[in-house]
Parts: sequence; C-alpha cells; structure tokens
Amino acid sequence: MRSKLAAIIAGVVLCALAWMMPQVRRTLIRAITTYEAAPADTAPLPGGTGPGLPPAPRTRVILVDGLTEAGTEQIASWKIICSQGALLTIDVGFPTVSLPVEAALWTGLTQQQTGIVANHAFDPPIKGIPSQVPGSIAIAENHGYIVRSLGFSRAEPAAEPGKPMKDANEKPWESQWFTLAIEAVKSTSPLVFIHILRVDVAGHKSGLGSDYEKAARATDPLIDKLFQSDPSARWFLLSDHGHIPTGGHGGQEREVRHVQGCIHGPGIKKQKSGLVHIVDIARAIADSVGVTIDPASHGRPFEVMMATRLGEDQAVPALPIAMGMIGIFILVAGLGAATWAVRRWWLAPFWFLLACGLLIAVRGMPSLSTGFIYKPEGRDMWMVWAPTLLLAATAAFFGMKKSTLGRVLAGQLALPFAVLAAILTIAGAWGAAFGAKVAPVVPHFTAWMSPIMLMVAHGAGAVGLAVLASVAHQSFGRRAPPEPPRSEPAAAPPPPASS
Repeated sequence: MRSKLAAIIAGVVLCALAWMMPQVRRTLIRAITTYEAAPADTAPLPGGTGPGLPPAPRTRVILVDGLTEAGTEQIASWKIICSQGALLTIDVGFPTVSLPVEAALWTGLTQQQTGIVANHAFDPPIKGIPSQVPGSIAIAENHGYIVRSLGFSRAEPAAEPGKPMKDANEKPWESQWFTLAIEAVKSTSPLVFIHILRVDVAGHKSGLGSDYEKAARATDPLIDKLFQSDPSARWFLLSDHGHIPTGGHGGQEREVRHVQGCIHGPGIKKQKSGLVHIVDIARAIADSVGVTIDPASHGRPFEVMMATRLGEDQAVPALPIAMGMIGIFILVAGLGAATWAVRRWWLAPFWFLLACGLLIAVRGMPSLSTGFIYKPEGRDMWMVWAPTLLLAATAAFFGMKKSTLGRVLAGQLALPFAVLAAILTIAGAWGAAFGAKVAPVVPHFTAWMSPIMLMVAHGAGAVGLAVLASVAHQSFGRRAPPEPPRSEPAAAPPPPASS
C-alpha cells in the first residue's frame, strides 16, 4: 500500500511540474527580452596607447541595422566610400541586439559592462558620447526608441506620449524622415547619426534571400545622397549586427557578430584593419568629436586599433568559473544517479537524448539568434520531440513492473533534470526563474534554457502519467485469480442395519 501511495504522490508531483515549468520558461523569456543584466567586465579586451583620431569639425555616422558583411556588396556607394578610407572588420560583441550594441557604440562600454542586453527604451537616455556634444542630432528611419535612448540633443522620430517604445505619427514620418536626415547632415551640427532600419526588417521577415538583397540595394541611393550632402565631413559607415541565413540575430555566431564598417574623411588614409571591437569605434568617434570616453572603456586609440587584431572570439564574454564548476558538479551527479538506476538498459533516458538530437537536426542549434526559442507556446520545438515522449512513458510504465519507483524516476529523469539545473546555474538564471528582474544572458547556455526546460517539462509529464497509469493498472486492471476446484462432498455412510 505504501508503494502505491508513493507512486501516486510521485506521479501527481511530476504532472504538477509539467504544468508549472512552461510558466517558468515564459518568465525566463520575458527576463531575457526585457530586463538588464548585472553589470560585469567579463570580456576584457587588449589595451594600448597611441595617437587617437584628431578632432574633425563635423562627424557623420550612418548605421545600417542588420547589414551583414556580405550584404555590403549590394551597396555600391558603401563600397566606393569605404575603398577610399579605413576599411574595418568589427566585432559587435554579445549579445548581438541592436540597442545593446548601439549603447556600446555610443558609450564605449561593452554589453557586459553596461548590463544592457535587451531592446527597451531608456528614459532618461543613456549618458555617453552624444550627451557631451551640444547640438548632436540623431534621425531614425523608424523604431526611434533606439536613437531616443542614446542621449542625443535632438532625436527623431519623437515618441508617442506615454508609449516610449512607439513612434509618434508613423505614417507621416515615412515620407519625412529622409528629408530631415539630409537637412541634419547639411547642418553645422558637430555630430549627426542616421539610423537605417529597412535591411534588418527584411532579414527578420525572410532571411538572407532576395528580399534582403533588395533592401540592401535600396539603401544605396540613401547613403550616396547623405554622403554627397557633406562629403568633406568625417564619415563612419557601420552596422550593428548581421543575420543568420534564416533571419535572426542576438546570439554569438561569428556571421552575426562580425560586420563591416569604415571611416572616411579628413585624416584618414586608405588602409584595412584586422578584427576590431565596437568599443574601438566608440573611441574613434569620441576622438573625432573631441570628447572623452568613459574611463572604464576598453576602446583603443585609432592607430592601436588598426595595428592589433582581436582573436575571432575574443569579444565573447567568458563564463564565470565558479558557476561553471557548480554546473559540472550538478551534471556529474545527474549522470551518477542515472547510472545507478539503469539496471536494465531500456530504462536509460533515451527519449531525452533523442529529443535533443531531433531538435538540432530539424530546427538547428539553439541560439539567441534562433527565433523559435522565444515563442511562448514553443510549438516549433515540442512538435519535433513529441514522438520521443511515448518512449519515456513506455519505459516508465514497464519499468514499474520490473524495478522500483526510485530507479524508474532516476533512470528517466535524473539526467534531464540535472542538465536543466546545470544550464540554469551556469546562466545565472535561478533568480530570474523565481521572478527577479534581471536578464540571465550568457553565450550558448541562455539559448538552451528555453528548449531544455520545455523538454524536461514534457518528459516529467509523460513519466508522471505513466507512473499513475501503472498504479491504476495494478489496482484495477488485473482479474481476480480463479478459485481452486472444490471436490464434491463425500456421501453420508448408510445407516447401520437394525438387528
């Protein structure tokens, strides 16, 4: 009776976890996409001393959001301007999200130093280079909350009252913005920033296909007209991130982190850099407008930047060693528990291994660039591994007949739960899982939290239902054993004969 009660309790608890964990997953997704991370300096870059750029009377910055290095081939004016100046390969750091990258560009501090890892409006704006330049102007094609967050003296389009993320007068702005951008470039403002978004929109919509190339080509006349409006200024042509082939960004992939840019104008000779960091460009802009950069910045002087190449992944922040060691310990403990439990080979968590393999094979490696990890319902993921849940349920159901409850649960779930706990630990996500307003954003592990949590929830539900079904089968599913045959009662002896 005790074993049945324990099995019922275990089944109910597992089903409750299966219901609760998707809610926790949604909480984590909201934290990743909404909040800031705890500031830390986990991606130190090499220093160096040397001459910076001399100040220029007018500095003009064009940023084409979402433009890949290959995408620049579609923009003739970009190629012409960059071929006459300093051609740059830029690592934008991690995460590869527009506002965090552009905050790094305009403060000189990496995403880890600022803690800005998500797109959300800042009011009041960030204090950085633009806030030190009286009369600085920023004009955005749309999604103006980005430029409004950066501290420019004038940033347009304006926000809708009470809605800092939404642009006011969106329809009229579509026809006005470029005229205002030309006027800003022609003005005497010492610093003008033009933000072009159409390429990024195309990348999100259809990936790096023909629509993306068409959007890139459509920026060519815009860049040419802007440049021709003040060809004697010092020009920075930049991108804030690329896209994966299917569209998307945010992760640590090199094709998303590494973009092309250039500097053209007075004091710039024709040359080509190795890999530099976005904060190096921040230092160059600060020098160009004659202001100081944050003392904590790793941005290097121009000549040092051009002479010293970064490693391919040097800008990817390192994981905290302590959290990594704890995560490894948790994983080893889970493996040990699973090994102890698996007295029969078919009790191993093959469903979990197969589910992970199918996810990678069908949807690709999870990353903060892959949109399926953010979808609240997770249908794009769970439909891939749904068949493996039958394997988990079957192993648990028959395991209850051949082994103990503890071994069945450990065999099917110890490793999956240990993997999830290790990922949450390494990503620093336990606080966010319980509602803390902090973004647990680290390379690789943050992206895996979403599918693994949903996968473990489904596995727990499948095993829990199988355990309950086994108890029900034991209680109600068996026929009573037949009674043994009874012999006929012996006939009474005849009465004795009378004498």
